[in-house]
Amino acid sequence: MKSILITGGPVHAHLDAVKVITNRFKGGLMSDLAEKLASYDTRIVYLCAPQVGAVVPKDKFANIEIVRHTGFDDYRHQIQKLAPEMDAVILGAAVANLLPVSPWTGKFPSHNYKAGDIIPIDFTIAPRVIDEVKKVAPKTQLFGYKLLSGVPHEELIRAAYGIVLESKATAVIANDAKNLLQKYAVTKERGVHPLAQEELPGWLWDMMNDTYYTSVVLPDIGVLVSDASRFQSLIQKYAKHFTHTESGLVFGTVAMRLPLGFLTTGRGKREVDSMTVVTHVDHEHHRVYVGNAVKASLNAPLLSRLLERECVDHIVHYHEQVTGLPTYPYAPPGTVRDTERNSSTSFNIAGHGCMLLFDKEGRQL
Repeated sequence: MKSILITGGPVHAHLDAVKVITNRFKGGLMSDLAEKLASYDTRIVYLCAPQVGAVVPKDKFANIEIVRHTGFDDYRHQIQKLAPEMDAVILGAAVANLLPVSPWTGKFPSHNYKAGDIIPIDFTIAPRVIDEVKKVAPKTQLFGYKLLSGVPHEELIRAAYGIVLESKATAVIANDAKNLLQKYAVTKERGVHPLAQEELPGWLWDMMNDTYYTSVVLPDIGVLVSDASRFQSLIQKYAKHFTHTESGLVFGTVAMRLPLGFLTTGRGKREVDSMTVVTHVDHEHHRVYVGNAVKASLNAPLLSRLLERECVDHIVHYHEQVTGLPTYPYAPPGTVRDTERNSSTSFNIAGHGCMLLFDKEGRQL
């Protein structure tokens, strides 16, 4: 059973004891998401506002517990308290991120003013709660939302990906206020996955149930100069295809067969700038054994599977879809699900990129 915290509806800020600053969203789509996820083997805590009119899951779902917050500070506190108990946290509430610097104690003394008076009120930008989740719950699967309105699509994706990086979220669901039923799930490798509202529960459930490989560092294994030189030439050959993001990240992977294991790019913000030897991959216990202190690309388990085919000499991965190749469903790199691709030829991964397989003569398979 998976324990999931879901937040929905408005999160208000207090102006005084009776007045609040909020937004127009009621939480209908998040409530619907909670109900859909309740059909799986789950225990769901749904955190929402106390206001009359806020939409909450129906009472018929015995595995959904509704918890009410009293405003931004309590919302933040409840998430920090509940997140460590959860397998997944989905933050979909619409937060009023403008907080009065000095809310009035009691009720605002309107009797001291007359109509037309201007009241200066200082606001501050609220802390972004999603950035705090991994600090208290490092192992939870974290999903956030980013809503903009009427902006270019790339600006929406860029904003969502910024949250992925800063919060260390598994994915952030981006959508435009003009079409709330169309979602774009933005993942760690900057993959963009269009999803209709009805597709979202199944996509999230699959992500929550992924098993990741871990790295095991062995004593340093040297690389022959000739192998290193050939490896670098492959990187240079495909350099124009590697993705450079606005935050300075570079995405792309090369793998080359060695007599023992394979040489591949290292994991990191600029993974094509380093290399490491993967001596072997234990697919039963989900471990990647590397022969130096540099962790291998997250793609290493899949690369290992593909290199089991004797005809494959090297592999190039980049974030473009190549016309004419078969396309397989997305799975996060470094997961068991990602290794389950029974292909002896090059292929695309939906919303991610391509895996190009080559033989010893450099012919694409």
